[in-house]
Amino acid sequence: MASIAQPYSDIKEHLRVLVILLSTAIVLLLVSSLKARKKSPLPLVNGNSWTDPLGIEAKKRFMTSARSIIAGQLEKAPGKPFRVVSDVGELVVLPPDFAPEIRNHKDFSFTMAAYKWFYAHLPGMEGFREGTAESQIMKLVARHQLTHQLTVVTAPVAEESARALRDIFGCDEGWRELSVRSACLRVIARVSSRIFLGQELCRNPDWLRVTSTYSVLAFKAVVALRFWPAPLRNVVHWVLPACKAARDLVQEARDLVNPLLLERNQERRAQAKGESVLYRNDAIDWLEELATDKNLNYDPAASQLYLSTAALHSSTDFFAQLLLDLAERPSLAEELRQEAAKVVSTEGWSKGSLFDLKLMDSVMKESQRLKPISLASMRRYTTADVKMSSGDIIPKGSLTVVSAYRHWDEKTYERPDEFDGHRFLKMRSQAGKQHQAHLVSATQDHFGFGYGLHACPGRFFAAEEVKIVLAQMLLQYEIRLVEGSDSRPVTAGLNMYANPSSKISVRYRGSSF
Repeated sequence: MASIAQPYSDIKEHLRVLVILLSTAIVLLLVSSLKARKKSPLPLVNGNSWTDPLGIEAKKRFMTSARSIIAGQLEKAPGKPFRVVSDVGELVVLPPDFAPEIRNHKDFSFTMAAYKWFYAHLPGMEGFREGTAESQIMKLVARHQLTHQLTVVTAPVAEESARALRDIFGCDEGWRELSVRSACLRVIARVSSRIFLGQELCRNPDWLRVTSTYSVLAFKAVVALRFWPAPLRNVVHWVLPACKAARDLVQEARDLVNPLLLERNQERRAQAKGESVLYRNDAIDWLEELATDKNLNYDPAASQLYLSTAALHSSTDFFAQLLLDLAERPSLAEELRQEAAKVVSTEGWSKGSLFDLKLMDSVMKESQRLKPISLASMRRYTTADVKMSSGDIIPKGSLTVVSAYRHWDEKTYERPDEFDGHRFLKMRSQAGKQHQAHLVSATQDHFGFGYGLHACPGRFFAAEEVKIVLAQMLLQYEIRLVEGSDSRPVTAGLNMYANPSSKISVRYRGSSF
């Protein structure tokens, strides 16, 4: 009997220990939450209640109503920072006026915020970790190699986008109905991989599946983790399905990238011996050259996942929203098609010709104004108590964001709720605003690509990539919104997405470029 009872006794003991650990974690969480509330002098909105001590209901409210919660407090107390319980925990929201003050502030850490926001230290989150690495190798690649290579990569992007559009949207003479987000994801995955990994993997179905799936599952894993108390995240990530799927995809990425990297290294050794080797102008070589020249450590497969995730998440959403905006505005789409036809027929596909697509640049910036990727920008984590010029104290250990409220503020933009494709084209002729009107310009009034020292370093490539794909789309296809489809973006917390349920119809018009 003793031998039979012993296992049950062990199980009961394990359960008792587990209950104690969970209870301790919850108590620690409540104590730390109460301490945080006492420490900060900033007003709190959407706070926890005694019936919701872990903030689960508050987080749910924020997920569904973040825009109205933030806008309501900014209207109630203009120009004043405040705290809000969000899906990531307690956030300090700063009004747009604070952007210049914190843009390069040493006590507002970008890297620490990324770790806190995306749990970059956990297995499976390596795609986020590489973007926060202290070596900053990814930022160097985006700012230097990728940006400086724009004149060289324009033609390959144009070629790959034309091919990808025909493969994915088809060449049907009749109208074909498609899920806009799904189709855009496949196109952007192809085009981005052409630049990041070259022709070897850009059409590889396994790599395209890994990158497109990882960009979705990694964010799902982050959202799932946010609903768990911080002390438990280091444990529960092992059993959450999205986290396990992300870990599996990281391993698949290594299995695909590492043999390619080995082959490239063999080619470099052959080149060092004087043998002729084909130079491949892609991110694999850029990263290796940077790591060698500057003696930097990096994770090749995770770096490719980071590049792909950054490109797919934002560029796919941007392209999808543009198609929805233009499907609703056929006359504007025709204006853009004529502009693209005129420019490309006379100048070809080049950096200069893309610069001359001025109406397209304006339309893209207007689409991004009305639906940025986020309701707030400039994620930071304070490493010390900071006294702002307003006299407000931002406590050490605060996660902070700057509201993108000006995007929809009538004091900043005339008729801010109206889509005006010519808005930024007209701004180019206004004294003192010429440079603010460009798509890639990062200003206090437009956080489409962020602002300050950590504004998106890859925005020049992203802008060119989406501009090329959009031009190719308009030159090759007619588009219209499927009846009953909703083109309005959806909001989840701070994130704004092109409606994933929206559908468009496309009809191939032929290709002459």
